Amino acid sequence: MTSKPALLIQKLQAPKRRGFTIIELLVVISVIAILASLVLVAVVKARESSRSITCQSNLRQAGIGMFIRAERSSRDQFCSGLFDHSREGCMDTYGWVSDQVNAGTLAKENFLCPSNPMLVNEKLLDAYGLPTNDNLNAPTGGQRARLTAGICGDCDWQGMLGTGDASEGFASTDPLTTERAALLSRYFIEQGYNTNYVTSWFLTYTAPRIRYQASDQSLRTNGQAAQQGLRGKRETLGPLTRAYLGRSDVPSSHIALLGDGAPGDWDEAITPVDFAYQADDPFSAGDQTSRTFVTAGSILSESSSEGPVYYHRSQRKIKRIGSYNSRLEEQWRCDRNRNCPPPTGGSGNRTYMQSTVGWMATHGGAGGYRVNFLFADGSVRSFMDRNGDGFLNPGFPVPNNLTEAQYDRIGFRDDSVELHPSQFFSGVFIAPKTIQGIKRVE
Repeated sequence: MTSKPALLIQKLQAPKRRGFTIIELLVVISVIAILASLVLVAVVKARESSRSITCQSNLRQAGIGMFIRAERSSRDQFCSGLFDHSREGCMDTYGWVSDQVNAGTLAKENFLCPSNPMLVNEKLLDAYGLPTNDNLNAPTGGQRARLTAGICGDCDWQGMLGTGDASEGFASTDPLTTERAALLSRYFIEQGYNTNYVTSWFLTYTAPRIRYQASDQSLRTNGQAAQQGLRGKRETLGPLTRAYLGRSDVPSSHIALLGDGAPGDWDEAITPVDFAYQADDPFSAGDQTSRTFVTAGSILSESSSEGPVYYHRSQRKIKRIGSYNSRLEEQWRCDRNRNCPPPTGGSGNRTYMQSTVGWMATHGGAGGYRVNFLFADGSVRSFMDRNGDGFLNPGFPVPNNLTEAQYDRIGFRDDSVELHPSQFFSGVFIAPKTIQGIKRVE
């Protein structure tokens, strides 16, 4: 047995245990923080990658639904129009979204890109009572009946009605009221009549209406006089058909149909009201659920691209083509030969290009942000925003010496070509050979 003095000697001779120094603790904490940040970055990237894949799947499913509709449609059209109350009519009856909701070819969650923070479309503001299209290209004559189709003309919804004027439609709710917002939230948004994907001009309008002017042998737009842009039923041929696409000189893999939506313009797309419903609104039918989709002050998503536009050098802005009397023969020739110069339109070189600021670089990844597009061959591909301005320039000659305010109006920050014509068609005529030109035999 070891004596007590011996044990005491052993304890005195044993090496003392040393704790971590402050520097060592700081090093360990720094290493842990770096590893945690790397893990967090990896998790964020994995989640965004998953959202991007979901977005691409949504676009593919939308494409399948469009091809199914074209098969079934007596008019051979891929859709009945864009999602736009003021231009097309009630959004539960007309437009590519209602086509697929009513046919059951696309689930309501598939109309929203999960990476896009704008979860409600600005065209719901039209139905609420706030115009978002500068009063341009609205339906006229007999077409105005489309504005009171569906719930937009009904005095009740499933026997439920608001406290407003029945002649207003929308289940007897007055414009610019919380009752109207509650109806739109329950009926349109909840049931899937809502989207943050933006349609291309080709999908919803195909080509401009044209006329021949004999005095100067010119080809000109033939829509409503004193209007701007080619985004109405009197300005264009209407939705794209399989027959027209089959005659296209442009590969269908270059013709975009849908893409990730950009936020709408400040003066049109900021909602002054919550899009929400409560247990005590007139349409609850005893349901105690409350839900808010967006709150007042939120900016909403665009719905469609602007169509043919040009860069005005002296005014330093992007401008729409005129609905009536704008010359198109130079555009027809260069689209036919696939050699269009950067567009300066009007009294410039009389060429135009598709506006692409309706689409936003939404999906983060290696090298920057990207836009997902659905093309007319059913494929889905991504394109990189190379200069970080949020938009993809197809070739507008934007100079590099403008003010911030001027760049804000344009969207594009320089003339970098991010949608190259070898992969993405941004002209006006996808089937220029369907237009004969001046007669060759007299």
